[in-house]
Amino acid sequence: MTTVREKQQTITVRIRRGDREKSHLVDYEVPIEKGQSVLGVLQYIYDHLDHGIGFSASCRIGLCASCLVRVNGKVVRACTTMAEKDMLIEPYKDSATIRDLITELPPLAREAKWTVHIQGSMQDMER
Repeated sequence: MTTVREKQQTITVRIRRGDREKSHLVDYEVPIEKGQSVLGVLQYIYDHLDHGIGFSASCRIGLCASCLVRVNGKVVRACTTMAEKDMLIEPYKDSATIRDLITELPPLAREAKWTVHIQGSMQDMER
């Protein structure tokens, strides 16, 4: 009999933190299960490892593009892209970065009738 813990593997996730002017990379060790999305990984980090990390999401089904990030150099929707081993997650566009993975919304997300949920406290954003 296998347990849930045996089915999980731990991956290293490197996330670019900061703003347009100054940023740095932070590594996190995250347990994942088969089929877990990049957004699920970010949510795990926020809930369990670093409540100050900033990222955004809305529809969570790949329609609105508010969760756009770069994973290993490729721009993807975090909600529909599966997590992989040794990911580097960065803002989808450096010039659009507000803080961490929070960016100015792309045109598709601005036009959508979705509510964008931003993780990370306003107090952290004001720093």
